[in-house]
This record gives sequence, structure tokens and C-alpha cells, in this order.
Amino acid sequence: MYDKHQVREKPDVVKVTSPVLKSSGERETLAIVSKEVNAFCYMIIGLTGGIGVGKSFVANYFKEFGAAVFDADSVVHQLYKVDKSIISYAEKNFPGVVANDEIDRTVLSKYFLAYDESWKQFQSLVHSAVLRELEFFIAKEKKIDRKLLVLDVPLLLETKFYLYCDLIVFVHADSVVQAQRLNERNIDKEKLNLISDVQLSIEEKKKMSDFIIDTSVSKEYVFSQVKKIVDSLNLNT
Repeated sequence: MYDKHQVREKPDVVKVTSPVLKSSGERETLAIVSKEVNAFCYMIIGLTGGIGVGKSFVANYFKEFGAAVFDADSVVHQLYKVDKSIISYAEKNFPGVVANDEIDRTVLSKYFLAYDESWKQFQSLVHSAVLRELEFFIAKEKKIDRKLLVLDVPLLLETKFYLYCDLIVFVHADSVVQAQRLNERNIDKEKLNLISDVQLSIEEKKKMSDFIIDTSVSKEYVFSQVKKIVDSLNLNT
């Protein structure tokens, strides 16, 4: 059984307001209770791994065990529609990327390949906004006594997002399965190489993880691995 007394320290008390949820009519400010209380009230699991290994697939299986999943990609897509500071910066620095007051993700992806200072600043703005959404998410789920939260966040370990996690799960797939998935997503080699360059190595990610899930075999096998992890936490979700 996992020892909950070995959890990583979470950030201290913060108050957060969600611009994304505000846009859909939800106006609420919540406070996250101090880390001294939080440490034993709920568990936050962060997913890491290479691109195309099935992290979102694994996250969905955690949902079946009562977990709430923070999907950073979905949050970013929403921010591209409603966050005025992000949209304004993109409009000024990436010509043609804003249409109908929203960021066109297809056009934006072309600027990623340059990976210059303008892109790095843009990425910093986005990460800060996602972090605020994450804090809101945690506070909201804590308010309803959710026992298990899962963070599906790209660059989890490369950014400060991992500091919110008690456990890190490394998700991987064999090279053949991973290549097939990447091919289905039409990710070209240049973009894939750049993504790899800005991420920690697979070996480093493994070292920082508490559990490993292999998505190469079957859906049933993935489910059994997720269940084993959840059972070890003894959270009674």
C-alpha cells in the first residue's frame, strides 16, 4: 500500500479566480487550504511520458475510479478563445494567428517551430494562465471532497506543475505503437524533434516517477494497471 505520509509538499494557501469558467457563466473565487491540511485529505497524481504514449487514455481510466482529471490541453484551447492577454500577445507577435477574436491553433503551430524569444514569452503567459486554472480546479474539487485528482499536463516535470503532485505516473508505449499513434496524429519529424528537445529525457522522467504504466498491450491491461495504483492508495474514492 502506498504510504501517504511520503507525499510531496503542495504549494501554500492561494486564492484563485478562473477566467475560463467565468466565460461560461461561473463566477467563483475559492481558496486552497494550507498544505498542512491538504497533505492527507486527497491525492494528486501527475501523468508524464513521451508524446503519443497514451497519457490522456490513461487519464480517462482514472476517471472510472472516481478521479477528476485536469486536462491542460482542453484548458489551453479554451484560453485561446477567452484570455484577452494571451490573444493580444499572439496578435501582436504572430501575424495571422488571430481570427474572429480567437487564436487559430493551426496557424499558431507554425510559429512553434521557430521557438524564438517571442514564442517562449507566449508559452510563459499560457503556462501562468493554466496554472491559475489548475489552482481553481484543485480548490473546486477539494470543496466537494474529491479524493483523487489526476493532472494530464504536457511538460508536467519541465514546469512547476509537478509540485502540485503527490505521485508521478510514467506512461510509456513501445516504439512501434508510439510511432503508429504519432503517424495517426500527423506530427511531422521536425516538430517531433523540437518537442523532444524541450522535454526531459525518458530516463529522467522514469527516475522522477513513482509508478509506470505500459499502454502497448491492451485496454484491459491499462485498466488493470490503473486499478492497481488506485487500490494501493486506499482513498475510498
